[in-house]
Amino acid sequence: MGRDGGYINANFINMAVKDESFLYIACQGPLPTTLGDFWQMVWEQKSNVIAMMTQEVEGGKVKCQRYWPDTPRTAEMVDDRLQITLIKDQHLDNFVIRVIEVKDVQTNEVQSVTHLNYTGWPDHGTPSQPEQLLTFISYMRHVHRSGPVVTHCSAGIGRSGTLICIDVVLGLISKDADFDISDVVRNMRLQRQGMVQTEDQYIFCYQVILYVLRCLQAEENISGQ
Repeated sequence: MGRDGGYINANFINMAVKDESFLYIACQGPLPTTLGDFWQMVWEQKSNVIAMMTQEVEGGKVKCQRYWPDTPRTAEMVDDRLQITLIKDQHLDNFVIRVIEVKDVQTNEVQSVTHLNYTGWPDHGTPSQPEQLLTFISYMRHVHRSGPVVTHCSAGIGRSGTLICIDVVLGLISKDADFDISDVVRNMRLQRQGMVQTEDQYIFCYQVILYVLRCLQAEENISGQ
């Protein structure tokens, strides 16, 4: 995706979930040089949710440039047109919710974006408990209104792919549709190379879904008695 010579390492990912399409943009975490382009993309696509699956710094390495204002109510220009303001933020155990207002200063048009930053992913491997990630995903679904869900980690393939895989399978489960995790991953990889990067992440997708199915099974057993 590019504009005015700007280039972002990003791909549309379109996943069929029974009668519906779940649309995502998986991208590399913004760099100092792509910050304006990143917001331009969010603006043009009318995406109202960004899922950030990394922390800015992990294991002493910068994984992602901070691309949002820290101080509430302080407007920042990200390029010559777009101004962003942090409206409010809420820090939970494993994720941070930020509501950000994006404004085109030339037209005074405004879009609201919910920035969800998952902070519970360890430097190495995968989260030990599925619950927090599932809470994060259900909140993401709950607030999603328009445009593709924009998701990024550092390279935008490993954790981002894991997030999309689990979200899609949860969607299929909720519609009582059949699913095949390896098919979901294959389909993602046709749209962006390397999605779900490590064997650990692939196994984790299975573990999370197994956990969900067990919970559903337990609920059915209770209600079926």
